[in-house]
Amino acid sequence: MKKKFLGLVLGLAVSVTLGGCGNKDALSSSGNAPSNSPQGSASEKGELTLLMTNDWLDKSKPIGSEFTKVIQQYQEENPGVKIKLQSASAQDIKENFQTAALAGGGPDIVIMDNSGHAIDLAAMGLLEPLSKHDSAEKLTSRYQEGPLNSGKFNGEYYSVPWYMDCCGLYYNADRLKELNLEVPTTWDELSTALDTVLEAGYGGITTYQSAYAFYSFFYQNDCPVIDTSKEMPKVVVDNQAGKEAWNYVCDLVQKGALVESFKEATTWDKVYESFANGEATFLMGGDWCAPGIEGVNPDMNYGIAPMVSGKKQATILGGWTWNININSKNPDLAYDLISYLNSEKGDSILAAEGKISARKEFDYKKALEGKDQLKVFTEEFPYTEARPAIINEKAIDKIITNRILEVQYGKSDSEQSLKDLKKELDENIAENYK
Repeated sequence: MKKKFLGLVLGLAVSVTLGGCGNKDALSSSGNAPSNSPQGSASEKGELTLLMTNDWLDKSKPIGSEFTKVIQQYQEENPGVKIKLQSASAQDIKENFQTAALAGGGPDIVIMDNSGHAIDLAAMGLLEPLSKHDSAEKLTSRYQEGPLNSGKFNGEYYSVPWYMDCCGLYYNADRLKELNLEVPTTWDELSTALDTVLEAGYGGITTYQSAYAFYSFFYQNDCPVIDTSKEMPKVVVDNQAGKEAWNYVCDLVQKGALVESFKEATTWDKVYESFANGEATFLMGGDWCAPGIEGVNPDMNYGIAPMVSGKKQATILGGWTWNININSKNPDLAYDLISYLNSEKGDSILAAEGKISARKEFDYKKALEGKDQLKVFTEEFPYTEARPAIINEKAIDKIITNRILEVQYGKSDSEQSLKDLKKELDENIAENYK
């Protein structure tokens, strides 16, 4: 199974590398003792390279300024440690790391979106298993279940959760008041509210063009889409619970509730514009949408509610994780730095943009002081669920998205699109798990 997936990506292992472990520009280790202390210690010695997304290293922004400050703080507390910072775009960071790691190099530590990227990298043998540094019991006692499971492959944890978010329901408060509508809390209430909105000549709901927000409806109906509880994943999107969730989504799409601009919503900026400019009445997205909306329309009167419930409350997980390169010459030091950044000493980094740590003991109330609207997301955390932990989840996402678009374009109905979806998902699983 691992060899099959590795074969699909070996073509990426070109001579392009990122400064770090295992290449001619690598920073060599001067030796270090294993340490699982979340505070670091003055005995730590060695050199590390971190690959972050661009914003975290942009000192002109609060998050970049604070991140580099805390990195410097760690080095001052551990004078034997030298840290080199590198950056890539959020779109390119996985491929850049993957290319370098397959060639035997790459940074010691890389952050990754928890949308299945770690599963792919673990399947290729590119990530250090966390069992070399901490027991499963300690990890599960320290971190929220959803973020931790986003990096679990073949029974082993590979990603250390950093911060987490989830999908909520944004709504145009002025429009709901105009139409005498309450904020919907269930599937039926959302469908009815959208009927009223459409009858009044307004647009319905928007989100990013992916399966991200739509997973929530399956989870709310007790359907995991793909069952990963056993070694071989099994597609269950067409079981009774899955059919009900798919039919609900398709019903919304077929009656025009999904706004027209969803067809081109390949960036979150287009989602913000649709909502902030009044095309959409509702928006499904995470905490990052708030500054995006306000950037387009600072005067917009909007609210944020939990995602609606079906048979149960559930929403999709988002966020980022820390990952250690299997090629790292200093994996213990890398884990120590991650533990430090994930401790209270690193909380100021997340506070710079209202991010929420995935630590169970994190003080949400303190972190969100003055940001009352975002507190709804912490209320959802207990029932937040990760995407299916499968190889090449990106392809799964694309398959689901394309079937939704087919229905929106009128090229298929709910029954046929579900049959096609099941067939494509089965083929994808079979291909990646040979």
